[in-house]
Amino acid sequence: MDKKEKELENGIEDFSLCAKKDILSIINDCPSLVKLGDNEYAVKNIRYYSLYRICNLVVKMKMADETLDNDNAILTALCTDLDSMCEIVAIILCNHYFTSDGDNETFGEIMTKNDRYISIMKAKVMQSTFDANQWAAIIIGAINSIDLNAFFLTKKLVSMATDSLMARKKKSVETASQFTEALSLQTHQTS
Repeated sequence: MDKKEKELENGIEDFSLCAKKDILSIINDCPSLVKLGDNEYAVKNIRYYSLYRICNLVVKMKMADETLDNDNAILTALCTDLDSMCEIVAIILCNHYFTSDGDNETFGEIMTKNDRYISIMKAKVMQSTFDANQWAAIIIGAINSIDLNAFFLTKKLVSMATDSLMARKKKSVETASQFTEALSLQTHQTS
């Protein structure tokens, strides 16, 4: 074994087994299998549509109750509302069905199909007799799979663009005021 292969092998060994498993699941988009009763569900990494649906549910809840003014209050309200929790679990369990590509389906047809998936799974969740810890394991697994890097990158880029535009606007205002001042001085000298 040459030196390069040994360095590569040693570099891989530096990662914990848990980190290697996470990297492998990300590369392969492997679902984690969750067993509930007789059924086994494949919970994949949360897709943007699922995240959108969950966030939309939270926003609707916040709009309905103005006292939800911080994250703690929102999470408490979300966890105590059985209907919302069942819908979130249904969204997570249907996550792998949400695709944008269909067999010549329109956007409306795809959304209708997604809504139907969620409605059916929500009914199954509401009629189940499983322990709350089993549902919590599904939700925690889904939350762990959410990647917020894109959100924070977008936020940083918007902030940078805003700062740049504000600096440009400030410079334009300064230039305009200097031009106006120079123009007024010129008119005083000519008169």
